[in-house]
Amino acid sequence: MRTLILLATALGLLTQAAWAEDLTGKWSYGLTSRRTGEPLIDEGGRHNIDPSAFTYGFVQVVSSSGAVLRPSGAPLAGGEQLSATDSYQDDANTREYARIVAIMALVRDTILYDFETTSRAQWLAVTDVLTRNGVKTHDAESINPRAILSTEQVYDYVAGNPSEGSPVMRYLEEAELELKCLAFTDFNFTNPEGDNHCEQHNLAVGSGLK
Repeated sequence: MRTLILLATALGLLTQAAWAEDLTGKWSYGLTSRRTGEPLIDEGGRHNIDPSAFTYGFVQVVSSSGAVLRPSGAPLAGGEQLSATDSYQDDANTREYARIVAIMALVRDTILYDFETTSRAQWLAVTDVLTRNGVKTHDAESINPRAILSTEQVYDYVAGNPSEGSPVMRYLEEAELELKCLAFTDFNFTNPEGDNHCEQHNLAVGSGLK
């Protein structure tokens, strides 16, 4: 958590949730997800999660409306927050879910909302936890709207001012899922279509995050 705190502070990403920002200058403004049909960004989509406000194990993930979210393979939709609890969360997946949301909320906010003020070095620092865990380190043969991009390539893709946001959303969703594959235990990752991303990518389920 300490690494995330320092990164978020250095990048100036911890802003007041009530602050109404102008999204029109963002590269992602007006683009939609091919998978969901929803906008990539909206006024309530930024997370503004401050990891320093929470203690590992004493936190749950909540939706933008405040409903408690249980560990799942579903990706962040935008606006999720962390909520402190008085008691320790005995369920290991609940603890790891909150940890992964703290990681991916910062990654997501950086690429979707703060790319214009984020250097390549800063992006690589924010995503270092992915790299350390072998997530999204494999480069596609070429950078294009249909490619499965690595962490370094997704920065270059956005730098080209794309008109298609799907590769970025795929990157974010798969990176989050792959962290869950490593962190969750005794969890069924088979989706409604019958596919298991962890098995397809030879990820050691439950091996833990580095």
